[in-house]
This record gives sequence, C-alpha cells and structure tokens, in this order.
Amino acid sequence: MTQLDECRRVARRVFGIKRLQREQEAAMLAVLASRDVLVALPTGFGKSLIYQVPAMILKRPTVVVSPLIALMADQERALKARGVPVVCLHSGLSAVERRAAVARLERGGRLVVLTTPETIESKATAPLIERARPALLCVDEAHCVSEWGHDFRPSYLRLGKARARLGSPPALALTATATPRVREDIAVRMGLAKPLVLTAPPHRKNLRLAVEVVPGPQKNATLGTLIRSLQRPGIIYCATTVMVDQLANVLKRVGIPSVRYHGKLSPSERTTAQRRFMEPKGRMLMVATSAFGMGIDKPNIRSIVHYQAPGSLESYVQEAGRAGRDGQPADCVLLFDPADLEIQEHLQALSRPSVRHLISLENALAAWAEEKRRPSAATLAVSAGVPQRIAEALLVDLEEAGWIAHSKDGSIKLAVPVAAFRAGARELVAKVKTFAFEGERKLKTVAAYATTEECRSVFIRRYFGEDLPPRCGTCDRCRGSGVVVAREGAVVKRPRRRRRRSQKARGRRSVAL
Repeated sequence: MTQLDECRRVARRVFGIKRLQREQEAAMLAVLASRDVLVALPTGFGKSLIYQVPAMILKRPTVVVSPLIALMADQERALKARGVPVVCLHSGLSAVERRAAVARLERGGRLVVLTTPETIESKATAPLIERARPALLCVDEAHCVSEWGHDFRPSYLRLGKARARLGSPPALALTATATPRVREDIAVRMGLAKPLVLTAPPHRKNLRLAVEVVPGPQKNATLGTLIRSLQRPGIIYCATTVMVDQLANVLKRVGIPSVRYHGKLSPSERTTAQRRFMEPKGRMLMVATSAFGMGIDKPNIRSIVHYQAPGSLESYVQEAGRAGRDGQPADCVLLFDPADLEIQEHLQALSRPSVRHLISLENALAAWAEEKRRPSAATLAVSAGVPQRIAEALLVDLEEAGWIAHSKDGSIKLAVPVAAFRAGARELVAKVKTFAFEGERKLKTVAAYATTEECRSVFIRRYFGEDLPPRCGTCDRCRGSGVVVAREGAVVKRPRRRRRRSQKARGRRSVAL
C-alpha cells in the first residue's frame, strides 16, 4: 500500500472523509516524507486533516501548537470520539489531568499532543516533549508567528527556537490568511527548509460578498433590514464589547433568538453562548467580537454581518470565511462607516508596540542593569508601565538584535554594556514606526475594499498575491451596485444614499432596529 493509499484509508475509516482534496494529499505526503510544509488555504478547507491523518500513520507523537486553550477541550473530545489518541498540555489542566497527560506522553507512540506556545517552552513541559522526540511539529494559525500578520502574538515568535530544542522535527505551518510577505516571514521565523508551499484563493465561491457604505445614524436601520432578510444561523461581528452588548439587548427585546460572546464575559457565559449557537438545528444569531470563531466548526452558518469595520482585510476574510463551510451559498455583508476605522486605530494603539513603549522598556531595563538585578518579563513590564504582551514583543526584537539575553532561570540580562544597549534599543525605533505605518496601511485597505468599484473577490485575491484573478459573478459589484443577495434567487435592493461626513465613532451608538 502506498502512502497516499494509507492517507486515504485513514481519512475514510477514522474521519469519515470519502475524498481528500488535492492540496490535502500533497501536504500529507510531504509531511510523511519529513518535509517542511506551509499551508495557506481558506477557512473551512479541512486544514486540520493535514496533521490528523499523518498523526495516525507516524510512529511518534505529533505536537500541535494552537493559540487558544479554550478550543483544545473541544478538539480533544472530537478526536477521542474518532478513536484518535490525544492529550492536552497547557496551564489550565488540573494536577490529575496533567499527570495523566504526561504519563501518556511518556509512553510515546502515535499521539496528538495539543499544546500552546507558552507551554511548549516552559521549563516544566519542554523537557517532556523533547524526550518524546516528536515526529511532527504543527503550528496552527501560523500567521500569529509573523510580526506583519494581522493577529501577531509574541509567544509565537519563539516557536522557531522551541522547534530547535525539540530536535528540529519536520514542521507544518497552517493558516487561512497570509499574504506573500507574511508567508515568507513565517518560513524564516519557523526555520522552514525549502518548504512545500500550498496556497489557494482565500475567498470561496459560495460566499456572496457585499458592502453597504452606511453613515452611523442610518446603520441600525440597515442592520434591521438585513436581519429580517438574511438566512440564519448567522454571526454579527462588532469591534467593541460595548456594541456587542447593545445589539444583543436590542435583538432580545425584539424577539430575535440571539446570544452574545466577547472576552469580558465569564468562561461559563461564553461556553453557554457557544453551546446554544452550535446546536445543529438552531437558527440563532451570534453577536460577537473577533474573540468568537477561531476553531468553531459549524458548517451551516448562512450569513456573516460585520456591523463595524475590522482592523484588516485578513481579519475580514477569516471571519467571513466562517460562513458556508457546508458548500452552500452564504452571505457576507460589511456595513462600512468610515468613522468606525477610528475604533480600530484605537485598538491598534493598545495592541502594537510604540516608540513610547520602547523608550519606557529601555529605561526600565537600564535601571535594572545598573542595580545589577535581572527582572522577569512580567516584572519588567510592570516596572516599565508597558502591557506585558507588548513588552514581550519588544524583548524578542531586542534579543534577536543581540542587545539582551535570557538567563537559565528565565530572567532578562543585558548582553552588552548599558550605553551600548541604549544605543542599540534606539535602532529599533524605525522598526516600531514601520509597524504603525503597517497598521495604517491595513485600515486603508479595508476602506479601499469597502469602496472599490471592482469585483470584491478580485480585490481580495489580488491582495493575497494572485496576479489575474477572475470575477466571482456573485458579489454586489458583479450583480450591480446597491444589491445585497439575501437568499438563492432573491435580492434586497437598497436605495442609493449620498455620502456625508460621519460623526466620530467611539464604539457607542444608540441602537434601534
């Protein structure tokens, strides 16, 4: 039996997949041949199978790095239901759960190990994984590795070094949204050696794209019309938790079945909302921030409405791509108010390093060094008055440049004299400013997408590196300006509106549907 036959057999018998996609097969064969692979395929393409099937063939554990602990329990449960040997290793485990997971890992053999980037480099866990000699390191949501990606996470930056400590096993990087620049950065930071790169257009043909340019005072009336016309289940994405709460309350008052989801809710509230939305026959609306959706496998989502503009086209494509995973038509509508971009500018300022952050961190580190003391990253962030996530990102840059180093106990020390460190830190100012410019560019791209006169699929595919993409024939531009497709064979027409200057949006707006 050839390896391809074996992949098809496992896919059929274990996962119930009758036919694998060509790209899935190519990636699986490369993984089994111990080749590095970078996969950028649309949401709903079945990227998880690319590591799950080989994991049932490889003789040693497959380590899968994922950004969200909350998703791992669902993934573990689904794999166990199919008879796949799997354990989770992360900070949320109880002592009993951890002992059981470690014992299973130490036995070795075929095993899927679901973990986080923080866990894979922790002193307590890293040696255990190293001794297991993993056959494959899979990095899910790999765009988080890249500082140019739309969801950059500092903990992902260190995965290249973590891979080296594991003995440099073959690596599989999975993402749904990565421009050529981000793909190149992923390959460099992960240390991928001549990887097989598999890509496909990020926009699926069954997704009908539309944009309504709507000034703030008119947005809620437009949303009300959409809710009454679009099929459900569906998701309404908002940029802020305030707007999620407001819209959810209004939907409840008017009797539309809905739930809400954002990071400020308690874990039990989020779990309950997700469970209600995921009911197979439910026609629920989920009102959520971008915190909802990653790893959610609900094939029959019929509509995605972005009530406020996202922070990047990558984010929009990923979130819109959660609709229509069953291959049936689905509608993705952006309600665009230019003033909403101010909200995203504010959110970017909170999440990205700034020159002020860099200088504060530089001063704090120099002060610690002059006192001949070595802080942890968390302690340094507090003393510098810089959010820990931003401090960690800057520390990675400083370490890569050779200005600082980590001691064996994890504390931070200067690798050069204080004066040289200060001069070196200032060299990063240009890079930090570039990140700010990149954030502005992403917002301008969102605005350009919203106001383009060309096919929206063409716009998206060109942005992701395709030279001559074909028209989709189904978006509002292809069908005619001012038209949003609601159901197969039905349309909702909108009157043309004259644009006028919008009031400044701060995430709060009176809501009346």
